[in-house]
Amino acid sequence: MKKLSIVALLLLSVQAVAMDPDPMLKQLQPFAATYNCTGIAYANPMAPEHATRGSVTGAWTLGGQWIAFTYAETKTAQNSMPFAVRGFWGYDPQMKKFVVGTVDNMGGYGTAASDGWNGDTIVFAGPWHMGSQTLNSRDTFIKTAAGMNHIGEVEMDGKWVKLGQETCTRAKK
Repeated sequence: MKKLSIVALLLLSVQAVAMDPDPMLKQLQPFAATYNCTGIAYANPMAPEHATRGSVTGAWTLGGQWIAFTYAETKTAQNSMPFAVRGFWGYDPQMKKFVVGTVDNMGGYGTAASDGWNGDTIVFAGPWHMGSQTLNSRDTFIKTAAGMNHIGEVEMDGKWVKLGQETCTRAKK
């Protein structure tokens, strides 16, 4: 009985430590906000080049361990297949990297990691799976006085190709 009590106490103390959000997560605070975005999607096999307009909403969830976010473009005459993605930002203390996992309305999903902020810039890179294809992807976020800019890229034939970019301004509360 004494051994069982010690094991139970150890498990509870490990759970209590694991419940505290890692202090590194505070660096992701810029993603826990609402932004209005305008930008451009460059020509690709699915659509011609076109302007984009959308919004991003991010909020802390699951005990402050993750930021859940949604990005959704607005359907327009030029953007008849607006892109939408949902995901979670977090921090992996074992890898010592910031992480993101995403799913999108085109059936794709991705995971990416980042070493962290370099000044006002953070870059996440990792595989993006779409149907039978897997491409290396890279998302660059740059903090600005008004909000954040984003550049999305994939690697094709050994070269990084821009898929799109947005300028996002923090929404008024």
